[in-house]
Amino acid sequence: MIVNQSNTENKNRVWEWFEHALNGELDKSMALHRDDCRFFVSGDMPYGGWMDKAAYTNQTGVLQLAGPITMRFGDMVAEDNRVWLEAESEAVLVNGAQYRNHYLFQFLFAGGEIVELKEFVDTLHVYRVIDSQAVRGEPRPRDTFVTRVSREATSKG
Repeated sequence: MIVNQSNTENKNRVWEWFEHALNGELDKSMALHRDDCRFFVSGDMPYGGWMDKAAYTNQTGVLQLAGPITMRFGDMVAEDNRVWLEAESEAVLVNGAQYRNHYLFQFLFAGGEIVELKEFVDTLHVYRVIDSQAVRGEPRPRDTFVTRVSREATSKG
């Protein structure tokens, strides 16, 4: 079996990203992104949708942890210049709520750098446990997360 080295390198870069993030080294995680990287967080809450690097960095403050966060990772798939990773988290928030979210991350790479990151989360869970204007404020227009339409189909109905 021939292993695509770039897929392996991209997967390793994703693990590096999470290692930095979980060690509180957000600056090192962000250094793995190209300066013009685009970020997407699912949902129409005020902190969701497409954003630039600075806005993504700022929105991470919405999660006010009372202690450590545990991440459990599931399947990771790499194809061409993309890596998908499923994950779940567990933590206690400063308001005493149990934060247990589900995620699907998609990383897009170019030249070894992350140029796009999509983070899909259970937004209803976020709404239920995080009391913040960034979560519970006025909803924003819903952005499409599809960056390249490969096919379109319509039901007969």
